[in-house]
Amino acid sequence: MPYAIPFSTRVKIFREFVAVDQLKRRDQHVDPDAWRAAFGIDNSHISSYHARVGRTRLFEDAFLELWELGDGLKEPIQIEFVDQFGAPEPGVDGGGLLKEFLDCVTQEAFAPTKTADFDMFIENDNRLLHPNPAAVDTQKALMKESGVDEGSPEWNEALRDLLRRYEFLGRIVGKCMYEGILVNVSLAGFFLSKWAFPTLSISDHSSDSRSTLYESGYRASLNELRELDNELYQGLVQLKHELGNVEDYGLTFTIDDPVFMAYSEEARRSAPSTQVITRELRPNGSNIAVTNANRLLYISYVARHKLESQPRLQTNAFLRGLASIINPSWLSMFNPAEIQTLVSGDSAEIDVADLRRHTIYGGVYVIGDDRQEHPTVQYFWKVMKSFSDAERRKVLQFVTSTPRAPLLGFQQLRPQFCIRDSGSQQNRLPSASTCINLLKLPRYSDVKTLREKLLTAVSLNVGFGLS
Repeated sequence: MPYAIPFSTRVKIFREFVAVDQLKRRDQHVDPDAWRAAFGIDNSHISSYHARVGRTRLFEDAFLELWELGDGLKEPIQIEFVDQFGAPEPGVDGGGLLKEFLDCVTQEAFAPTKTADFDMFIENDNRLLHPNPAAVDTQKALMKESGVDEGSPEWNEALRDLLRRYEFLGRIVGKCMYEGILVNVSLAGFFLSKWAFPTLSISDHSSDSRSTLYESGYRASLNELRELDNELYQGLVQLKHELGNVEDYGLTFTIDDPVFMAYSEEARRSAPSTQVITRELRPNGSNIAVTNANRLLYISYVARHKLESQPRLQTNAFLRGLASIINPSWLSMFNPAEIQTLVSGDSAEIDVADLRRHTIYGGVYVIGDDRQEHPTVQYFWKVMKSFSDAERRKVLQFVTSTPRAPLLGFQQLRPQFCIRDSGSQQNRLPSASTCINLLKLPRYSDVKTLREKLLTAVSLNVGFGLS
């Protein structure tokens, strides 16, 4: 059993799998600059690994720029941010912009949106994310409302386009894991359970060669339904232990799936925002009553439908993208909670001493030949040591965009945690460049001022605002 091996050892094995894969793919050139130099700066092959993205539509731009790469997303990618006028932002991507890009794309893709027709991912009662089970049904309903004929080329292409976006998001998450970049995303355990199972390739007979479906080896259980829909779970548990005649409930082998529509404000006034689709859980299910004899079968069918059947297309598309970057066998040695840790980092208490050992300094804070830290740097570490773990996490998120430490300690943080001076004004707040894990810290003259200004900055999350 792999779980008998310490988690930290398994993480090292995972990173070794990635390192070996990089060596094979990049012809021994793991370093991004060395890899690019091997092809030559003018090589058209290299240009396909460059993306121009706007900050107002990151996920959409990333999808359009990088979808065609497929598993080529494993290679070093150069990111160029452009402003609202299409002009490049100043700066050269030395690795930091890729981190910021991946972090921002994942945050945008997983966050609830007010601009899209519906969310690709939704939260459960515990605010843990999973694929929106109604996404495909909602897309179909929206096309019907727009007058698109079911089964037409336009209809089929719209559905394929939706699933491509799920697949692309799977690749992006895989890219984060491949590069060891942590993202602040909390995922539902039942969804993570599907990552660790081997996937079977199943052709969908589509004209798109990359639309091969992936069927997870995951199998649903009633207990996992609790995490998806606690109210439904409690109802099924009550049904399971009902002492009377369950036929009195009038249930059949059918289930109602709500489809939440996202009309414009004007359309909402004349149309309901939710539609209901009734589905049979087994052939002729609408004519089969749920009885004391078959209720356990009914409960298993409901759990399977909610956890597997309804979200199958979007979940398998995501897993297909993830598997193109991260081999599912690499994840088979982790349980769902450990996979979450691989994605977003360690939830253990922040080790200030470890962070201090692996911090570098810039500007006047550079440590000289006397090996003595600048007084302001000493104040900073004194303040960090006095902070509660929650306050330390706020500082870490302020600087690196994630509140968790790397899996194997801060020696694994890329780029390294860095502190640079930003003037001597005592009323100025610290700021940060999360793309390079840089804290810009004014030269405060005492511990009290530094503590107050740092807490204010991380609470307001001013970030680049006062750089």
